[in-house]
Amino acid sequence: MSSTPSDPVQPPANASADLFGLEAWADYLEPRSLPVRVSVQARLRRLLNSDNTTLQQLTQLVRQDPVLCLHVTRLAQQKHRAKGSTVTGIEHAVGSLGLEPLEQLCRQLETLKVNPTSVQQKMYFRAIADSQHASLQAAELCRQRGLPFVEEVRLAALLYGFVHWILWLHAPLHKHLYQKRVLEDGIDVVLAEQDLFGCTAQELGAELAQRWDLPELTCEALGHGTSPSHHDLNQLHRRAVKDPRLGQLEQREINQLAQQRFFPVKLGNWLALTTTRGWHSKKAARLFDVMADYLSSDANQILGQLHTNCAEASRQFHVPGTLSPATEMLFIPSPPQHLGVLSEKEIARLAKTAPRPVKPKPPKPEQDQVDKPAPPVTEHLHPHIYQQVLERFQNGFDGYTKPAQILQALIQGLHQGLGLARLNLMVIKGTRAESLRNLGLPKGHPMAELSLSLDVPSLFKRLSEKPAGIWLDTQKRSTLAPMLPESFTTALGDHDCLLMSVFRDDKPLALIYADDLPAHATLSEFQYEQFRQLCAAATLRLKHLPG
Repeated sequence: MSSTPSDPVQPPANASADLFGLEAWADYLEPRSLPVRVSVQARLRRLLNSDNTTLQQLTQLVRQDPVLCLHVTRLAQQKHRAKGSTVTGIEHAVGSLGLEPLEQLCRQLETLKVNPTSVQQKMYFRAIADSQHASLQAAELCRQRGLPFVEEVRLAALLYGFVHWILWLHAPLHKHLYQKRVLEDGIDVVLAEQDLFGCTAQELGAELAQRWDLPELTCEALGHGTSPSHHDLNQLHRRAVKDPRLGQLEQREINQLAQQRFFPVKLGNWLALTTTRGWHSKKAARLFDVMADYLSSDANQILGQLHTNCAEASRQFHVPGTLSPATEMLFIPSPPQHLGVLSEKEIARLAKTAPRPVKPKPPKPEQDQVDKPAPPVTEHLHPHIYQQVLERFQNGFDGYTKPAQILQALIQGLHQGLGLARLNLMVIKGTRAESLRNLGLPKGHPMAELSLSLDVPSLFKRLSEKPAGIWLDTQKRSTLAPMLPESFTTALGDHDCLLMSVFRDDKPLALIYADDLPAHATLSEFQYEQFRQLCAAATLRLKHLPG
């Protein structure tokens, strides 16, 4: 590997060994560099040294290498910032700079000589190939819909996934562990990111995009707030099949979503980042349907277009010794490969310089002890308290004028009435569930301080989408392991627990956690049914609450 002026793969000697959370990772990665291949720099130098070089030739070279495109765009964006404008395409970025700034950039570019034995490098280039693929797919979606901002979408889609490039280069041990969890353990990709990094890759990309002052559309597309919900995508499908029940207001809302510049950027990257792990998954098939809905086209026709686009993407970006993910669509289906899993030898080499995936975990509290086995619970601790709370929820009660009063009564009914020893009330604020009040949990217990993201696909996100309850026993814990955040399983220990969501006006208000330690590590069917009944009754009373 060669570099100019310094080796881009080597982090400083004082690189943190316990990086965790959005700010920590953004601070660590913000000053890091992204090298281009030696051959790319050489081709750029030849073009700049030739008197016959045209702007179109320079644009074509920049377009073919996403990393070079990122450097050119950042440099051009610096000029546009002063004017209050933004770069709107690759040709616009090149034209905004002119020859002298490009020559200076060429001299400053750090380079990387391809090492065919390095899995880390192969995954770095594979991530770049994913972005090239996403860019082409997004531009084609935009063009087929007849939208006027094709080149702006092309550039934004190309830069959207840069966070994956930089993570493979500067946090390869984390990415290795991420690949193992996703490919071998079946954990959802976003949940694995949250557990390992303390944030999602998209959140980290959005933060870095802001710090690096990337173009407006790139920043907008990376925002979680612009991501369409399942409801939005279902409405898009209803519009595509011309559902007569779709009202004018709903039609207008979905038309506005489909016209947004960020939508094809997201869709192109969803496709590329999903299919890099295989073209024949359920998620990939779902995305094919979404693309068909977006274009109001037939699914078979979409697949034909995807083949054409993949062939073109594989031609646009090629690194010897690596296989473009887009190329794999053209192959006969085969068993999934565990790409990105490093060898012990490479891990040992990288461990000398790369940050280690060490996350501080709260110790399991000593208080989580279990008494001698006791008979299963088959009756309430105080039946009159439970029944009073239940009847007030079902029939109404003048003393309930605020949601907090109903939640307080719910906790009382579960603790004093049903007899569940430990409870934690987590209120939902925006896209997070934050612990508000607990009973029976020792001071400092991690469950009492739990904070969970509801943006991340997990069991808790599902609970926040509709009122539901679950009895998390040993069997279900094993089945649902890929959907359980590590922060929750670490706080939980090995005993049973009950979880249920409480809603108001079709919106999630709170999540209730309950267990019965130290008397019972294993819960009973009676406890689960009574727990679920009272939580459901609380949702019913909240629905009828005035105001």
